[in-house]
Amino acid sequence: MQKIILLFFSFFLFFTGCTYLRETPSYRDTENTGQRASPGRSSEQQNPSERIAESNFYLVQSQKFGYQLNGNENPALLKEIETWLNVPYKFGGNSEQGVDCSGLATSIYKTVYNIDLERVTVNMARRTRKINQRQLREGDLVFFRINSRKVSHVGIYISNGRFVHASTSRGVIISSLSEEYYQRRFTFGGRVLR
Repeated sequence: MQKIILLFFSFFLFFTGCTYLRETPSYRDTENTGQRASPGRSSEQQNPSERIAESNFYLVQSQKFGYQLNGNENPALLKEIETWLNVPYKFGGNSEQGVDCSGLATSIYKTVYNIDLERVTVNMARRTRKINQRQLREGDLVFFRINSRKVSHVGIYISNGRFVHASTSRGVIISSLSEEYYQRRFTFGGRVLR
């Protein structure tokens, strides 16, 4: 029964336009050159089975992430986030045995973008260009003041108001910026400077 439902949704996505998997470049590639980095194969270059496979990828990731993805998120970022989901919180950690918020951000950035971030959240925040919530794009950092006057928590923005982070109580999860807890504590978005 699940296979039938999955097949139905795959065809639904295929015929409603959310069927192409773009090698979505990060803003870092486009910001420095002023032009869009070349994507992978366009949907016109793909055969129907490739398009269905790509639709399935976003459908499955949407289910795992708990919200509807756009269908143009960077697959490498999504796959890396998936490997971290449900890893427990551990102060100072940066492995599958336990990770904290800045350890998660530094690990994902190194793997997906080959960028070394500062290890401490407040230092990470100082080395980014501040942006407001409306300007957030995939891969931007999101900073929060949890229990102090200075920035003390970081996550990575994905899409549709969602971000991945290491919660002290729940481990690595995806949360929404519209949740009251995060709305009250959101400080700014950060675009990584080279």
